[in-house]
Amino acid sequence: MNLRRSLIKLTLGYLLIIMLITGLLSFALYKVGARPFERRLEMRQRIFQDDVFPGDVPPTFESQAVHEAKTHLALFLVYFNIGVLCLGGLASYGLAKRELKPMEDAFDLQSRFTSDAAHELRTPLTAMKTEIEVSLRGGDLEAAETRELLESNLEEIGKLEALSSSLLKLAQYEEAVGRGEVGTIELGAILEESVDRVKRSAAARTLELSHVSGDIKVTGDRPSLVELFVILLDNSIKYSADGTAITISSSTLKRHAIVTVTDHGYGISPADLEHVFDRFYRGAVPSQKEQVTGHGLGLSIARRIAEIHHGSVELASVPGQGTTATVRLPLAHGKNRDGTLIS
Repeated sequence: MNLRRSLIKLTLGYLLIIMLITGLLSFALYKVGARPFERRLEMRQRIFQDDVFPGDVPPTFESQAVHEAKTHLALFLVYFNIGVLCLGGLASYGLAKRELKPMEDAFDLQSRFTSDAAHELRTPLTAMKTEIEVSLRGGDLEAAETRELLESNLEEIGKLEALSSSLLKLAQYEEAVGRGEVGTIELGAILEESVDRVKRSAAARTLELSHVSGDIKVTGDRPSLVELFVILLDNSIKYSADGTAITISSSTLKRHAIVTVTDHGYGISPADLEHVFDRFYRGAVPSQKEQVTGHGLGLSIARRIAEIHHGSVELASVPGQGTTATVRLPLAHGKNRDGTLIS
């Protein structure tokens, strides 16, 4: 896509429209403005011919004066159009640039996304290729070596599958696809299902996982909302030290449901916090002993799910103390059981 060429074409298009409009208006103004002078000249000619100098031609100074007046008017309109051309050019360029800015941003984002995706896909493929080449150079492989090679390749294939799945989900949510059938849902049921899906991961790390939820209803697609909270819980599990606690709770604030996922893990540095929602971004883990797996797409997907549900996701963190993810979702129409108006 040649955005520069598009910018020039759009600028010229805007400018052409402006000049056509001003040109037509100037022509109309000239005709309207010159008409009184012509009428006055005609009237003076009739007066001279009928009353003052019957049968004679009137003095030419009146014709010259009218001609000069029309010339001045025409010159004024010409200068006016030149000014409009200059100012319109600048305005057209600014307007065209503003109109193309979202397209330019989307193009840059797509380019970065393609580049990052290619890099992430290349990494496991390179690892598999290297392992196979090294093994083949060693001559005949024993059964144990073959099994180890296949297990390693199978692990890399699993990473590729996980990455391709995440990329597909992100592409679907970017196009606002995948929201499914929208309806009124019990938020507590969504959070309970999310917790159930990560219980094994939490248990493997001896993490204490607690869930507190009130009687709150939201409008949305249940599978995608479950995925949103699974992503946040999974992040908390990955970035928490063994034996710590993770809490997910919900409440209401005005016309929104507020869900918080709080852990007492490594936390996120202020520098990383600014980029955690960027695609493929992965912050540094304070403990070098921990190796966190992933591709840096989870929070991007989570934010997009919240956005298509007219909500938001925010992170607050203190390095070494933990992180709190706050999800804000619109409440469903109606009232809570306690009679509180929720919409």
